[in-house]
Amino acid sequence: MSEMKSPVELGRFGSVYGVRGWIRIHSYTEDPESIFDYQPWYISSSDGTWRSLCLEEWKRHGNGYICKLDGFDQREESQSMTGVSVYVDESSLPPLPEGEFYLNELLGMRVINTEGYDLGVVDSFLETGANMVLVVKANEDDAYGKKDRLLPLVFETTILKVDQELGRVEVIWDPDF
Repeated sequence: MSEMKSPVELGRFGSVYGVRGWIRIHSYTEDPESIFDYQPWYISSSDGTWRSLCLEEWKRHGNGYICKLDGFDQREESQSMTGVSVYVDESSLPPLPEGEFYLNELLGMRVINTEGYDLGVVDSFLETGANMVLVVKANEDDAYGKKDRLLPLVFETTILKVDQELGRVEVIWDPDF
């Protein structure tokens, strides 16, 4: 078991590939290949502790990537990783220029549309292939009866501004959608 102070989610394991322990990896990094630059990877255990993983090898496969983890030599071993999120410690990430942010920094931020309607808070992200999607957990008293809203993470089209000081994301979004 390993200790991690500030986890940052960089991706998620997909389905297994072949019989020798390879598994698909979905990267949330701006340049998808850069996920392999950040090591070690961590996964969260059911008891709340962190387990580190060592990357043995990776390669491009079709439109995505597959990787081989140290100690995962058979399909059945890698199958347990399907759907598991991959994290790194924030200290292993390079500092960003003023005004830029990592996706994990959006988690918990209030999402407000241009008319001032509070849509809820950023709960998680989905990778759709076309673009990343914000999963916004609606407020309990949402006037439109929504539980979750899925907003494309597309700047200038949906996302207007991220205000880290106020902890809010301003969006162009109809609250009834």
